[in-house]
Amino acid sequence: MNRRRLIIAALLTIAIALMMFGVSDPERAARLAQAQRDAALSADTKDIVFAVMAIGIGAYLAWFLLIRRD
Repeated sequence: MNRRRLIIAALLTIAIALMMFGVSDPERAARLAQAQRDAALSADTKDIVFAVMAIGIGAYLAWFLLIRRD
């Protein structure tokens, strides 16, 4: 258990250090912000993704609660 916590702490430390390095340079921060805006989904795509996720979760719950009876 302690080893798992150590690995998680190390990964969080690395992520924070990389984030600080990326934000400290204004040019790099601007490129990162532009990349995030370019990768963002449109509203219609988000609606479709959420609908598919809701159908998938509903189908799993229906299978788990109604069909899979022991």
